Amino acid sequence: MDSSVFKLSPFLSVSVIVLLLFIQIPSSLSNNDLFGDCSNQFVCGRIKADFPFWGSARPSACGLPELELKCENNITKMSIKEVRYRVLDIKQDTETLRIAREDFLVGLCPPLYVNSTFDPTMFESVTHDYMNFTFLYGCLPVFFKAPPPFTCRINGVDYDSGFVVPGANGPGFCYSSVFFPAPVIALASILDVPALERFLKKGFEVRWKVDGTACRECLSSEGVCGYDTTFNQTTCYCRNQSTGSSTCAPLVSPPTAAPFSGMYFSYGLDQFMSSIHC
Repeated sequence: MDSSVFKLSPFLSVSVIVLLLFIQIPSSLSNNDLFGDCSNQFVCGRIKADFPFWGSARPSACGLPELELKCENNITKMSIKEVRYRVLDIKQDTETLRIAREDFLVGLCPPLYVNSTFDPTMFESVTHDYMNFTFLYGCLPVFFKAPPPFTCRINGVDYDSGFVVPGANGPGFCYSSVFFPAPVIALASILDVPALERFLKKGFEVRWKVDGTACRECLSSEGVCGYDTTFNQTTCYCRNQSTGSSTCAPLVSPPTAAPFSGMYFSYGLDQFMSSIHC
């Protein structure tokens, strides 16, 4: 069998090498691109955010996977545990955000009966004056002495049996339940539907639990903060650097030459001339 058919011609070999070199170029420039991209802020309406958030002009490498922001008609939104929230405010200095459930902004009957739950490793309550409330839907009235304060349509049927109770409770003898955080003072309005709706529209505050020390060190070295999903940690993108690092290396200035002095040259020339005359 002629093995020459498996040999590459010199021209083809050079072409393959050149092609491989071009394939490697994007990876060497990717971090420099991220330095520019992650320098951008997320801007939507009056909401502005940077690390640890990402979205729009900020690629996913600029923030934590759980903290994606979306801009829809100049309204900032995000999803947490399969629940869509409207972002009402973001405070980078205190690492807090105020959010409101998107489905409760139009009434007490959500299209999907999903609880408001938060990963304790990612979020924590800002203050202690919040508590959980539970909406109970499609309940058997015999188990409640008080009249139901609201009605919801479930599977095409109007159920005049919606209740609100304090705490995070299961559905029990009801079709479904949804619990959500609200201020403790909302307890006094537990049977007042319009008041409850106002509390829901105001939203509630949570604090994201991301170690800011690594990002502050990155910023102090003139880098830009991002997130490395391989190692699940904050990384630092630097100018003209091919990979992320903890901080950016300081720029080293080239050594400067000593200033030339004509006085010493004149003195040396005089000495030389005098030695000749001697």
